Amino acid sequence: MFKKLFSSHTQLVEDIRNDNYNNWESHFNNYNNTNSKKADPVKLQSLGLEIYEKHLQDVIHDYAITDDEKKGLTKIIAYFQLPDSAINSIKSKYAKNAVTGLSKQKLADNHLSEDEIAEIGLFAKELNISEDEVTRINQQNALELYESAVKDVISDQQATAEEQQTLKQLAQTLGIDIRQASIDKRLKEDYYYLVLLNALEQGYLPQCKQPTITIQNDEVAYWEISSNFVFARTNNTGYFSQSSRQGLRAAKGVSYQLGSSRNSPIREHILDNLPGVFAITNKGVVFAARQQSFSIPYTQLHAFDTYTDGIGLQKSNTELLLQFYDKQMSEVIFKVLTNAINAHS
Repeated sequence: MFKKLFSSHTQLVEDIRNDNYNNWESHFNNYNNTNSKKADPVKLQSLGLEIYEKHLQDVIHDYAITDDEKKGLTKIIAYFQLPDSAINSIKSKYAKNAVTGLSKQKLADNHLSEDEIAEIGLFAKELNISEDEVTRINQQNALELYESAVKDVISDQQATAEEQQTLKQLAQTLGIDIRQASIDKRLKEDYYYLVLLNALEQGYLPQCKQPTITIQNDEVAYWEISSNFVFARTNNTGYFSQSSRQGLRAAKGVSYQLGSSRNSPIREHILDNLPGVFAITNKGVVFAARQQSFSIPYTQLHAFDTYTDGIGLQKSNTELLLQFYDKQMSEVIFKVLTNAINAHS
């Protein structure tokens, strides 16, 4: 239908499009003044929607709608008698990005004042964005700013006390409740891991509120972690025969065997592991498992070595090797154990 109508007003449509949809009313007037067959705007609603969409894009480009701009958009709607459903559909194509852009612009100083929140709300209302959606957009933009700041802090694999305080103040300024905010899980874990390391560097000793290992009345568990106790064991895989027999020939076709033979086991040494819990307390280190457990008081712990995925404990001439499921915790265990020894030596 619209194609047929356009075909009878080709020159008018081309003139408006070539003019980038500017001066559209003048083009209509010129056309109707020079042609016997007038162009009816109501029958050219498809062109009217093109004009409205282009003008809306131009209007919201600076994230503001002035009274004059609002009147201009209203004039287009009335001239072509554009239906509300079509106008709302066009607005929905640009509304969210436009409101998000204004929100980010106002958040450039890491703060939204009451006046700025009201300004964003009025702009959003013109684009049919609800108050709840505006609140969500503002919160999401604030959260992105905070996450970006956290990424900057942990980029050097450190989180100093000063940096932590700065992030805390930023969260308060942005109105973010860190405990409830939907921050990227991995980013949050990495940040708090570095916060923990920084505290441990200062001699901090954490405490398990409800340790899974059994401790004495005067014992305090600082840290515990699921781990494997790695040990070597000998396994018999079979036997082989050793012989010292000698053969003597007595006559043609007849011989005797002298000597003895025995079967020796074939042994191989393999590494095995025993799952359990490794804990650091104010008295020493403990490994607890169903089949086997051990504890080493600090007075008997001669040395310890940390590995990328575990720790080696030296007791007398024996090294006990523990492997952690969470490899990132190796450095934490090293620092906790160091602080515990320093505190109770």
